[in-house]
Amino acid sequence: MDTVLLFALPLVGGLIFCSNWNFTRWRVAREEGHRLYFRAVFYGALIFASVALARPYVESVCPPCSAAARYAKALVEPMAKEKSAGPSVADLTVTCFLAMLSGLPLAWLLNLVFWKNFWLRRAIKKDELESLLLLAADKENSIAVTMDDGKVYVGYVVEGFDPAVGRKCILLLPLMSGYRDKTTHKVNFTTFYLELYGTDDGGTVDQNKPLPAPLEHLTAEDFITALPTDRIASYRLFDARAYQKFQKSKPEEVNTG
Repeated sequence: MDTVLLFALPLVGGLIFCSNWNFTRWRVAREEGHRLYFRAVFYGALIFASVALARPYVESVCPPCSAAARYAKALVEPMAKEKSAGPSVADLTVTCFLAMLSGLPLAWLLNLVFWKNFWLRRAIKKDELESLLLLAADKENSIAVTMDDGKVYVGYVVEGFDPAVGRKCILLLPLMSGYRDKTTHKVNFTTFYLELYGTDDGGTVDQNKPLPAPLEHLTAEDFITALPTDRIASYRLFDARAYQKFQKSKPEEVNTG
């Protein structure tokens, strides 16, 4: 048995740990190459050292754990290249396997203190698009999205926020859509979905409620639109009252005479 290969096991444990610990998982998901490797090495080494220090105490107070360790070492010891090194190789093997297996439960344990919601928001702050989408969700606001072809959509974001996953599109429940005039860039809305959906007493849209006849076979959810992020020209929060106010306001004519 090549003892050098055994140290790959704590590296796997380190990668599993930092991929699931809320403090690091958002960074790891978007890292690659040497940065990811060094992070796995760092946390893998910490876990390996912790397991090596904790094993003697755990085995001394937990007879079943001690018996399991002895059984595992008895299986591994004959595989050593040199019989004299058998006990130390077997002991190292057990420690390395435990380090690998400890990655996930250790991350879960630390997540009891490192709350997902807090660290998720902290990670999202570094991404302008994710920050705006989360702000819209918090305020229960709609957003206005202008595409590179001049098409404009106003609606509610209907998917979760996870910076660990590279966002390729925005799923939007549209309320209105239209286009920007090529000359003035003013928005002209042509389709008003809210008139089709209807709202409940609280003024919100029920995505699963059947539409009025003759469209009772459809729900608002069937109109959810995927907007590719690489084609988005601009995005912002949208407030219907503010929009109507700006529409009514006209600049005073300037007297040049």
